[in-house]
Amino acid sequence: MKSRTSEVLSEVGKTNVPFRDLPEKLRFATTFEAISALTYQLSIRPKSDRVLYIQEQAQKTASTAAAAYELSPHALGFDQANLPDGVIKDILKCFLIENPWGEMAQLSSRLGLTALPLDETYRTAALRRHRAAHVAHADTPQTDLIQFAREALAIAISFDALITRALTKMQRHDAHYLTSTQRITAASIVIRSIHPKGNKWRESVEGRAAAVKIESAADALLALARPRAIAGNNLLAIYDSSLQLSGWECY
Repeated sequence: MKSRTSEVLSEVGKTNVPFRDLPEKLRFATTFEAISALTYQLSIRPKSDRVLYIQEQAQKTASTAAAAYELSPHALGFDQANLPDGVIKDILKCFLIENPWGEMAQLSSRLGLTALPLDETYRTAALRRHRAAHVAHADTPQTDLIQFAREALAIAISFDALITRALTKMQRHDAHYLTSTQRITAASIVIRSIHPKGNKWRESVEGRAAAVKIESAADALLALARPRAIAGNNLLAIYDSSLQLSGWECY
């Protein structure tokens, strides 16, 4: 999630949306609120790298006063080693996603990955991780690890889908989004999927009974489905032969 957030921040300046027109929370987070993140990043870097690092980040921050600007890729989520659930919520709120964990849970449920609230799942996993790292006799059941692998996938894909949708809105200079009259919700994301049925592979769109396309090979179908997913700004979910989600692409 840190990595994907950095990628999105690096793309925002390329949208040609004036800095003053970005969501207010994003403007604040990438300027004066970013100081704590940069301070932390300085503390974990070799002394020989610190001057160059802060010069580069300061240039990016100062550039927000100009027409052409860059946002620091470390402005969000990089002020500490771990990523608490509250920070994840704050990151998505910067992109006008009002109920981040709720929207993520909705997407996860529609993908058939989880039914429980994802923020609760995330906090439980964090507690297990901290206990395993700091308590010598801690023992995490293997079933918990297997379950969290599925839950972690749900968290990753839903986070990616929501933040990517926000970036797409900026790239398209969506007036409703940029004036904060339209928020990003899970309901605005259409899921297109590649999955097996019998000895064939089907391309399906959520809400439609009939398959869009049927092919004998998954790779051939994916190549055909990708342009349609791009055109429709869909979340493309890719399932394996066991009907387990194996990958995704966000547009």
